[in-house]
Amino acid sequence: MDIKITNITSESFEWERPGIWNGMHFYGPGRMHKVTISTDQGIEGIGWNGGTAAVRPNEFYRPYVEYYKSFLIGQNPLETEKLTLDLGEKQNKILGSAGLHTQVLAALMIACWDIKGKVKGQSIHTLLGGAQKRVRAYIAGGYYAKNKGLKELQDELLYNVNELNATAVKIKIGDPQAGLATDMKRVAAARAAIGDHIDLLVDANCAFDLPTALAYAKEMENYDVYWFEEPLAIHDFKSHKTLNAGTRLTIATGENYYTLADFETLLENKGASMLNVDATICPGYDVALSVAKLALEKGLKIAPHGCQELQLPLVAAVPNGELLEYYPPEVDELRKELFYPKLKLDSDGYVTVPDTPGIGFELNMDLLNRYRVG
Repeated sequence: MDIKITNITSESFEWERPGIWNGMHFYGPGRMHKVTISTDQGIEGIGWNGGTAAVRPNEFYRPYVEYYKSFLIGQNPLETEKLTLDLGEKQNKILGSAGLHTQVLAALMIACWDIKGKVKGQSIHTLLGGAQKRVRAYIAGGYYAKNKGLKELQDELLYNVNELNATAVKIKIGDPQAGLATDMKRVAAARAAIGDHIDLLVDANCAFDLPTALAYAKEMENYDVYWFEEPLAIHDFKSHKTLNAGTRLTIATGENYYTLADFETLLENKGASMLNVDATICPGYDVALSVAKLALEKGLKIAPHGCQELQLPLVAAVPNGELLEYYPPEVDELRKELFYPKLKLDSDGYVTVPDTPGIGFELNMDLLNRYRVG
C-alpha cells in the first residue's frame, strides 16, 4: 500500500502516586510518553513508553521525536524493518546504540506497527506470528515501600493470588540497606504466604556483583524460586556465564538490552535461560521479534518486561513466550482507568489476547489529559 507519514506528535504525562523502590531505584510519580503518527490515508498509529516504574525525564523525549521526525515524514510506515534499521543501527555514529533515543524510536516503531495492523485489518499479535491465543501472567510487585514490612508484603502477595487470580508473583530484593539476611526473610515470607503451588519470581534489578549473586542464588535454591531476575550488571557477560553455570535457578535478564547483539552475546556466554526482552526499550517489535526467534533457536523462552498492553502481542506471538509481566492497579491506581479494554487475569491466571486491528488497546485520553506536562 502506498501510504506516507505526514505528521508526528509527542505528548508527555505525569501523575502522583505513593513511592516504591527496588534495590537500585526509587519510583515516585508515574510518567508516560505518547507518540501519534498521522498518514496521508487518514490512518493514525500510537505508541508509548512509561508507566509504573517510570523515572526517565519527560523533557528529553520531545527533542528526540523532533529529530526522528525529520527522517520519517514522507516515509512508508509499513516498512518497519527498514525504518528500524535506518533510524537505529545506521544512526549509531550520531546517537549511539542505546539510550532514551532508542526508547523514543521504539514508541515510533510501535506506532508504525499499529498503523500496519489497522491497514491490514489484523492485530499486531497476528502479524508477529499469533502462536498463542492466551498466555500465563505473573503479577509484578513486592516492591520496597515506606512502612511495608513482611506482613504487608505477604498481604500483597495473597491479594494478588486470591483476588487477582495470579499463579505466579514477583518480589524485589537488592536494597543496599537490606543485605542477604533481610532479603532472605522477604523470600521466605513470600514463599510461606503463597504456599508451594504458586510460582515465586525474585528480581534484583542489577544490584549485585558476582560473589553476592552466587550467595543469594545458593540461599534461594531452598525456596523453589522460579527465576532470579537481573542479578548482575547487564553487560557483565562473563559473570552471567559463571552464575548461570553455578546455580540450579533459572537466570532471567534482558529488559535493559537495546540491541539484538546484546542478546547474542549473552547467549554466546550461556548467561541466562529466560530473556526479558522489552519492545519499548529495544527499538520496537522488529528487534524484539528477532530476539524471540533467537531464543527459540537456542531452546530458550521469553518473558517480556514492562507495559503489559504492549508486550502481550509479542509474548503470545511466539511458541516460546512463557509469561507476561502484569502490573496490577494496586501498584499504580491510575492503571485502573488508563487503558481500553481493561486487561485482567482470567480465573486460571492467563490473559486473552485481543484481536482488534493494531495494538488492541487504546489510551484513555480523557483521563491522561488531566496530567499533561508537555
